[in-house]
Amino acid sequence: MLLRHVIVLSLALPAGLTAQSPTLTVTLQTTTPRVRSTGLLADGKFVGLMRSGFPLRLHYRLELWKVRTSWFDQFVREASWDVVARNDPLADDSVLLRPGGGRTLTRYATPEELAAALEIPYTVTMRPEASGAGSGRYYFVARLEVTTLNDTDLRELSSWLSGDVGPAVSGEGSFGAALARGAQRVLVRLAGLPRLQLEARSPTIRIDGR
Repeated sequence: MLLRHVIVLSLALPAGLTAQSPTLTVTLQTTTPRVRSTGLLADGKFVGLMRSGFPLRLHYRLELWKVRTSWFDQFVREASWDVVARNDPLADDSVLLRPGGGRTLTRYATPEELAAALEIPYTVTMRPEASGAGSGRYYFVARLEVTTLNDTDLRELSSWLSGDVGPAVSGEGSFGAALARGAQRVLVRLAGLPRLQLEARSPTIRIDGR
C-alpha cells in the first residue's frame, strides 16, 4: 500500500476561514481511490484546542468491498494511516506530521494554509484484483475519525489518576511534566472534547476476469 501526499494543524473562528460542514469523499481515477477531507477546521473548535496545547489526530481508514447478490457484501482488505497536527507556540505556527516515504514534518504559518493542506487528497494504491476470482463489482468505503486525545493518551491519563506516573518514573519524562499533563487532561476530559467521525463511499466499479 502506497500513500501519495497529503497533509495536519494551529474560540473564535480564525479570520479567513469560512464556516462549512466537514465532509469526506472518495473519488476514483480508473480503479485507484482518492480520499479527501474538507472543512475540518471551519468551525474553529480544533484550531482553538491546538492553540491550547492539545495535538490533533486524524485517523483514516479505507476499506475495499466486493458486491454480492446474495447475503452481505464481502470485505476484501483495508489500509489505514494517521496524521498528527500540533501548534508550536514558540514559532507561532502549526506542525503537520504525515505519512508517505517515511513520516514528514511540514509547517504552516496560518490556519488558512493548514486548512488548504488538509484538503489535498490522499491517493492510495489499493485496487481490486483484475483476474480469476477477483472479477466482479467493487467499491471503497473511507472513514475518518478526528480526536484530540488518542488511546495512548487516555491510558496515560488513567495511570496518572491511579498514581502511576509511568514515563516519569522510567526516566522518559519529568515528574512535574507528568503531573502537569495529567492535570490538563483531567480538566479537558471533564469539559468534554469535540470529536468528529465521517464516512464516505465511492462509486461502484466493475473488474472483469481474463
